[in-house]
Amino acid sequence: MHYGAHPDQWLEYYEPEAVTARGAVMVIHGGYWREKYTASLGAPLAADLAARGIPAYNLEYRRGPGSAARMLADAKLAVGLIKESGPITVIGHSAGGQLGCVLAAHDERITQVISQAGLLDLGLAQALGLSDGAVDELLGPLPRASYDPVELWPMRARVIIVHGRDDEDVPVKIARRAAQRAAALGQEHTFSLFEGDHYTWIDPHSSQWAACIRALSPAHY
Repeated sequence: MHYGAHPDQWLEYYEPEAVTARGAVMVIHGGYWREKYTASLGAPLAADLAARGIPAYNLEYRRGPGSAARMLADAKLAVGLIKESGPITVIGHSAGGQLGCVLAAHDERITQVISQAGLLDLGLAQALGLSDGAVDELLGPLPRASYDPVELWPMRARVIIVHGRDDEDVPVKIARRAAQRAAALGQEHTFSLFEGDHYTWIDPHSSQWAACIRALSPAHY
């Protein structure tokens, strides 16, 4: 399903044979907001969700330098294509965790965000210069506070922060500080560390993905 004229403005629907959920899940892939990383990263997760009876959507969105506002606009449009009337969970990996949280701050249909190794503190990521200054590249002249999850908390949706102890792409300190900020700001959240690196989260056969499935509360999807 296309929600715009750009080739990257599409949402892929994975329909279960037998629906066991009253809402839906939208998967948002990561890749430090760069164009070479695509929705193919999220497709296995969406397929696994559908196999479990959960309507799933895999989001592609415009990426690249200075794309923060375009990405949010795309995600807002894509949510409008979700046909299920119940609540929506977003599962976002890495940069997808950032976009998922910012989206949830703007759309009350989203009741929870599962952040898999998410870039939830852009200020810290910027200070650390992660991925060769990816945050500076993402924002350009835009104000960081408008796109930084920890600056938008508290919000209605709860945030489930999960992170791998061996993550070399997004350091564990990002997750730890995000959880600290959530607690200080009164943001409903959980925080859990697991064995594994940055990519085990997007392997549908991993124990890390199994933990994400367990975190899907029927009250939120």
